[in-house]
Amino acid sequence: MFRKPPVSGVKTRGSGLIAAIALLVIVALLALAITRTVTLGAGSVGIDILSQRALLSASSGAQLGLNRVFAPSGAGACAGRVWDFSTLNGLPACQATVSCDSVLVRGRLFYQVRSTGSCSAGAEQAERVVLVRATP
Repeated sequence: MFRKPPVSGVKTRGSGLIAAIALLVIVALLALAITRTVTLGAGSVGIDILSQRALLSASSGAQLGLNRVFAPSGAGACAGRVWDFSTLNGLPACQATVSCDSVLVRGRLFYQVRSTGSCSAGAEQAERVVLVRATP
């Protein structure tokens, strides 16, 4: 009346526990990979914004430099200057370093305005350069 369990059943005891532990480890590693990907993605968005601000400050610096060369009053000057945009809401902790040179190209006078925009946020820093040539 009482039968002995088959030999093959004895070997499979506890295999469910091992499978459950393996499944938990795999799910934990997957969760860790997703968390790391989201964290890296969020950091790259911040760097992209900082880089865009640096480009905007460099572009603004180039425009202001050209405005000094071709002044509305008529008394223009080709000179370097540092523009600080940190008081503006859109460009916090940003500045543009502008330099100006006069260049002869095929006997024609050009003004070359080089603007380097730099922005920082904590330990991150971005820098972009805009170069403009214009003739009177």
